[in-house]
Amino acid sequence: MTDQVRQTDPGRFYEALGRTMTALRESQALDGAERLDWWPGLGGVTWEIEWQAGPFAHEAADVVLRAAHGEDLAAHALHGRVQEGRHPNEHYAHLVVLDVPVTLRALTPVGVREVLHRMAARAARCTPRR
Repeated sequence: MTDQVRQTDPGRFYEALGRTMTALRESQALDGAERLDWWPGLGGVTWEIEWQAGPFAHEAADVVLRAAHGEDLAAHALHGRVQEGRHPNEHYAHLVVLDVPVTLRALTPVGVREVLHRMAARAARCTPRR
């Protein structure tokens, strides 16, 4: 893909971001993460999405890719419109949504297990005692 797609079909470029963000929200892939941010990367050729203190990038990508084959809103957002990109690692994972590359980046990742542990501890502190 070239910068021409953003210039000639900006709707598709922004639709890719919307579908990705919907899938991340509906699949709960980034629940417990902090400081979610996104911006166009490589001069407007890709989308860059990053978060802190959440799952590893490959964990979030796996959740989204599995959810794309389900039957909830995450599946409706990406079914047939997403594929896995280059090889992921703990900090980066790559998706291609509507032919638009999307990079998922985990800053200071702690992993899904730690996120779930923190969320459970927070819920326990907020639960009223009887």
